[in-house]
Amino acid sequence: MECLRFQHIPKTAGSTFTRILERQYAGQKSFQFSGNLKADKKRFEALPEEERENIVLFTGHAPFVTGIEKADQATMITILREPISRVQSYCQYVSEGKVPNLIPDFPQETFDLDRFLESRNAELTNFQTRLLVKNGLTPAFDNMPHSQARDEALDNLFNKISHFGLQEFFDESLIVFSAALNWKTPVYVSVNQRDAANLLPFEKHQVERIVEMNAIDLEVYRLARERFMRIFKSSPLYRVKLKWFQLRNSRTSLTEMQNA
Repeated sequence: MECLRFQHIPKTAGSTFTRILERQYAGQKSFQFSGNLKADKKRFEALPEEERENIVLFTGHAPFVTGIEKADQATMITILREPISRVQSYCQYVSEGKVPNLIPDFPQETFDLDRFLESRNAELTNFQTRLLVKNGLTPAFDNMPHSQARDEALDNLFNKISHFGLQEFFDESLIVFSAALNWKTPVYVSVNQRDAANLLPFEKHQVERIVEMNAIDLEVYRLARERFMRIFKSSPLYRVKLKWFQLRNSRTSLTEMQNA
């Protein structure tokens, strides 16, 4: 089986998508990146050689280049999200106390959105672009010209990543992935959904600040969205499969939730 790597960009429906992957590759050896690349490399290297060789699925949070040859040579896929929505979702996640290392500075009880937006947390600023370029998680990224970061991210997304999807078009993305990778058509129930009754209120100046901090991500996403929609609309069969899939998935999801 062809080795696949899913680069999970945080807050892009990656948890739901990972569950789908685990079903597609059930019974196969997998390795999940934790977001701590140094620790992940040690953990990978500590695996028996035979187990490393038999891995066919890599998932989890990791930069574009991991330094693990098997992962870096695997067929790579990813999912992007509209940048403002992604950052707002991340702020919500932190405000709920779900990021342990940030709790001491930003406790749930006294979470200050303005202060968090000025905290220089890397996930608040062009984070999708950071994960799509070679040195995006190093200080060198902050000195990289806007055009260089954009062009490198798009080159990697369009020419080195085999297939990509969009969180806002999740079902359409599954149709594209399934056709390209010869999957069984998946069904799913969304996980990590926000509590609509306790959403952070974003004031105009806060949204403007997020826009300012994500100028590169916004440009990369705009061009990625245009490319994705051209791909999806290029095949009438995709639209037929989408209607059938959404009907089937809605029925299956309802049954699963009733039996949960």
